[in-house]
Amino acid sequence: MIPSRLLLLTLFLLPLVACDNTFSPKTTYEDRVVVFCILDKSAPYQTVRLESTYDAELTSPDKPIGKKDIETATVSIRNEQGVHLFRDTLVANPDGSMKRIWINRTLVPTEGRTYTLWVDVPGFERITAQTTVPSRAYLQLQTSDLGVRLTSVTNVAAPATAFLFRMWVVGKRVEGGTEVEVRREVPQRFNVATGVYEFASPSRQTLTVFPTSNLVYAQGQLQGQDGVTGQDVVATAYSLDQYLYSYFQLVRGFDDPTSYRLDRPDISNITNGVGIFGSMYTDSLRTRYNAVIQ
Repeated sequence: MIPSRLLLLTLFLLPLVACDNTFSPKTTYEDRVVVFCILDKSAPYQTVRLESTYDAELTSPDKPIGKKDIETATVSIRNEQGVHLFRDTLVANPDGSMKRIWINRTLVPTEGRTYTLWVDVPGFERITAQTTVPSRAYLQLQTSDLGVRLTSVTNVAAPATAFLFRMWVVGKRVEGGTEVEVRREVPQRFNVATGVYEFASPSRQTLTVFPTSNLVYAQGQLQGQDGVTGQDVVATAYSLDQYLYSYFQLVRGFDDPTSYRLDRPDISNITNGVGIFGSMYTDSLRTRYNAVIQ
């Protein structure tokens, strides 16, 4: 038995010990370079974005303290075919301001090949990272009473870590004397609890089904808001490498309800920096709308 006086003393001291806890989730600020680059063959050109880390108060994490723009850098991506240099280019932001990015218009990422990123920024150690472009999905489309079933092939040379399946209902109209394509994306599902249509997200699943009712919904959107009748259905499968999928899971993670959501992940495959250097490969099919609506 614990003497009553000793017990009272212990209970008195506990709050004092707790008050000495000065833990803070904010660590010491470290000046680093943030890299963002996703190799994508379907893109008109390959892009590398460079940012600097910045300090902030815990109460105002989105208000940067001492943020600096990176104006000078030597950027290249290398593989067994040679060195691809990137040129710094100013592009306009939606708000009208200008942003410096690094662009290469000749690099065409090839499935199954490994690429190494080199970035030299004055005042920092050389930044490197590596990714292997995954093989295409070899997308297959089948129709059923439930809807359109999309599948990918997994026995390929460079298997993807995950896939993103998307679908659009597509029509055409004339604008300024030129025929242009108009499309509406087909939702993946309807959330009964929220009453909102939800679109596809990356997953390790190698197949998915878009319900027929969702294709009809996209056709209705195309007709009602764009004044166009959809003639075709375009389906696309994006093969994602491990770094791009891991980055998505850290930032979004909607299909992993058991994980914590980190809106500002501090994890990276970038040596001497942070960010993401990943890759993806796109595979698409086109078929007639009337052929998939049964």
